[in-house]
Amino acid sequence: MTRIPPHPTPVVEEPSLGGALAMLFWCACGITAFPLAGLFALVASFGVSGAISSFTDVLSGPGVQAQVLRLGIIPQVALFIWSAAFVALTVAKSRYALTVVPALLFVFVAVSAYCQFAIRNRITPGGASLGDFAALVPGLLLHLAGALALYAYFTEGARPKAFYRR
Repeated sequence: MTRIPPHPTPVVEEPSLGGALAMLFWCACGITAFPLAGLFALVASFGVSGAISSFTDVLSGPGVQAQVLRLGIIPQVALFIWSAAFVALTVAKSRYALTVVPALLFVFVAVSAYCQFAIRNRITPGGASLGDFAALVPGLLLHLAGALALYAYFTEGARPKAFYRR
């Protein structure tokens, strides 16, 4: 009696984190890690109460420097939120990443644009003019182009669609 060999089961390869998606992920890891490392270094140097005190001292006050610093930190916080969400959703392979990650990057672009215009308005005597705002437009268009490219990659790209499955 001849024996029938078992039917081979097809091997389904798990989509991997590679290419542009891997580059974006590792950049987001760096963007997430850098502020956390600074915060931990501050706490290690001054303790928790000293770190809180230094933050409140630097960010409080009615002066132009404090206002500009506050306006400069807001886009950094928005970028940190985007990168932390990107890292968390990528590690979880969540399908929500396909919509949340581009949306949060558009929020960063909007927040960054507002803060840049507000800083320029604050530091210019008599308020900013149209020429002052024209100087900011190329950088803001670059931010917008990057956000649109990420949106297009996450909606049309084969790797993101295959990678984010849960």
